[in-house]
Amino acid sequence: MPLIIVIRGVFFIWNLILIVKEVISNACFFAFEACIHDFKYCQPVLILDETFLKGRHKGCLLAATAKDGNQGLYPLCFTIVDSERYDNWHWFLSKLFVILTPGRDITFVTDRHEGFLKALAKVFSFSSHSFCLMHLKTNLKTYLSVKSRESKEYLLTLFSRCAYAPTIELSNELFEEFKGCCGRTVQKFLEDLPNECWCNAYFQSKRYGEMCTNAAESFNSWIRDKCHLFSTNLVDAIQVELMEQFSKRRKVRNKWNRIVCSFTEKKLEKCFNDTKAWIVKKCNDDIHEIQLDHSVMVDIGKRSCSCRLLEIDYFPCKHGFCAINGSKKDLKCFLDDYYHVRSYCDSYSHSIYPVPSMWKPNVVLDDDVVLPPLCKKPTGCPRIERIPSKGEIKRIRCNRCGKMETHNQKTCKEALF
Repeated sequence: MPLIIVIRGVFFIWNLILIVKEVISNACFFAFEACIHDFKYCQPVLILDETFLKGRHKGCLLAATAKDGNQGLYPLCFTIVDSERYDNWHWFLSKLFVILTPGRDITFVTDRHEGFLKALAKVFSFSSHSFCLMHLKTNLKTYLSVKSRESKEYLLTLFSRCAYAPTIELSNELFEEFKGCCGRTVQKFLEDLPNECWCNAYFQSKRYGEMCTNAAESFNSWIRDKCHLFSTNLVDAIQVELMEQFSKRRKVRNKWNRIVCSFTEKKLEKCFNDTKAWIVKKCNDDIHEIQLDHSVMVDIGKRSCSCRLLEIDYFPCKHGFCAINGSKKDLKCFLDDYYHVRSYCDSYSHSIYPVPSMWKPNVVLDDDVVLPPLCKKPTGCPRIERIPSKGEIKRIRCNRCGKMETHNQKTCKEALF
């Protein structure tokens, strides 16, 4: 039976890696006990992505990353495989399924890798799944037939509005406008996209505002300088980084004298500033009407709003905030537990212990020696820097206008006064 490594101050990490590689060829799964235990206090959203290793034996690292109540990066588990393909994704997801709390509804945010989608449908058949909006926009650029930059930016913005639209009526209206501006190739691209996997209006679960795989990209950037290490050294480096991260965030929480996390407080403060002039009409203790240039109904008891953002993000939208504030009820009682400081404290209650190597006893190896993973050497000169994604924007400082933009001194069109 495949082994799952749960590291908690394990001294013989190298032996454990050897054992797992003997059982499952070219695959090692790692999940720290502190992360497994405390993930239940984080938002039930997992962002999955991969990054390529640059060491002598190459390979690929698959990772599942979450966020804590203060929107901080929270790596849950990762695995080292020889390549990104269906059987490796299936093996990784099956091990992830074991360490998750039974019966907990998890939402996944990923790219559209074919092998991953097939594996996710088999292992997490009842979980909601959302495509990364940034990846979709990058793929969409290759299908757009318009040549001018302004037209492309307009269509991509319209596509984003379709994805963020909270109601089906608004989403369909924007979608029809978008399809009317595109050719047949774009419409074929859209036919392969299930609406429930990228549109807020059709999403069947709670996504807590996560539309992109930014958390996974942050994790990849976090370990970018360590991807050239051997597998054992890479695992040690990640373990040390997580150990320090848990320690630092425990110090931060001890300084807080509040009920909700600082990120949530700033978000609520922005809602308060934006809704000062809004008019609230009370129907009963729960139902309120928010009068703007249009009318919105909020049911505090059912935690629902006409805009549907309250049900999708599971966080008070501006209408819901205005209604709760007008009812004189405690706003913090309507916030999900993940946004409270007590949940943030619980998410870092366990420690990740160091793995000392001093005076480690010698290990007597059997005749069965585990060899490094079999990986094909890529053709051409090896790259050192990361290959940017297609459509990724790289900003530089223009020597003429002094702004961080995508142009330089020769192509600058900013008006100087």
